[in-house]
Amino acid sequence: MARYRKKPVVIDAERWFGQVGPSSGFDVVVKYDGYPQDKKCKHCGMEMRYHGWIKTLEGGHIVCVEDWIIKGVKGEFYPCKPDIFEATYEKAK
Repeated sequence: MARYRKKPVVIDAERWFGQVGPSSGFDVVVKYDGYPQDKKCKHCGMEMRYHGWIKTLEGGHIVCVEDWIIKGVKGEFYPCKPDIFEATYEKAK
């Protein structure tokens, strides 16, 4: 297997703290209306009522509070867990 390094690409990202709608600055995140609202999330343990939903190129994804919302190189949006974000990205200078 060959090894590859990720190309250095500057991305736009914001941390999501549970607000939805135009006033939140996150037009791409909508209120999550899937599972029963009192069900606990398998990722963060919070009730689903506190989660968002984002449409991505791969389909829809649940957004947990404090996930990062990343704008990709083609203008697409997707969520990223905080630990993965911290391991993958650093603040651009």
